[in-house]
Amino acid sequence: MALFHVRFAAVVLAALPLAAQSKAPVRPFGTARAQAALQQQWLEKRMTTILPVVMRKYGVDMWVVPMREYNEDPLFTSLVSPTTFAARRRTIYVFFDTGTAVERIALGGGPQGGVYTPVFATKTVGGRSAELWGDQQWTSLKEVIEKRDPKRIAIDKSRIPAFADGLSSGEFEGMSEALGPQWTTRFAPAEDMAVELIATRLPEEETFYAKLTAEVWSMIEEMFSSRTITPGVTRTSDLVWWWRQRLTDRGLGTWFHPSVSVQRKGATAEALDEDPII
Repeated sequence: MALFHVRFAAVVLAALPLAAQSKAPVRPFGTARAQAALQQQWLEKRMTTILPVVMRKYGVDMWVVPMREYNEDPLFTSLVSPTTFAARRRTIYVFFDTGTAVERIALGGGPQGGVYTPVFATKTVGGRSAELWGDQQWTSLKEVIEKRDPKRIAIDKSRIPAFADGLSSGEFEGMSEALGPQWTTRFAPAEDMAVELIATRLPEEETFYAKLTAEVWSMIEEMFSSRTITPGVTRTSDLVWWWRQRLTDRGLGTWFHPSVSVQRKGATAEALDEDPII
């Protein structure tokens, strides 16, 4: 079956005009690898320039961000390399302001391209070292905290911004039980700080977003034109999937599934149906 697919693909390719065979895909922002390299540069610079300013602005000398695999904090993608898609079992990121710089410690997970100093706490099982996991990691966190004696420990709990409410009830309970009142009385919500870290942009990020916005407007112009729409034939769902496919073809993604709606004089939304013809 695999051989058939290869031969079939070769026949189809041979049947294409030479120009079509040699035409490279249009990727206005480079390959996935190039985009990841750029995002990694941004991560490193954000952690060394924006993070210390934000922590000092809100009077926080330590920030603890624990999470488990499959239940990552909303901040996760702002804290890790673009090649990291999930937490490592339990991952605890600790940020501590020494006064001259901010230490970045990872309890679980890797160094994220040198951004963090990983602490691989292990124990011996059957004569071999095994990575600590589960509640054993809280012991390592307590050791990190005791060594630094922070006065104010920020945690991601909030009843308003979702991006600042990443600490699950289970993680909060486990951490609190392990650390005890000596340290839990120093906990402080980090809602404004967390949101500001996400929202603040580097100058080079602003330049990139200007180019990205121009690309989006160009695609919108093409989508809402006779090059894409045939009046009386094209439906809104056709444009939705045109947009999804065009993004994929250009090496880009979308935050959520797009939507296109029609407003027509004298017609209610119910009368237009969910997928009206344009």
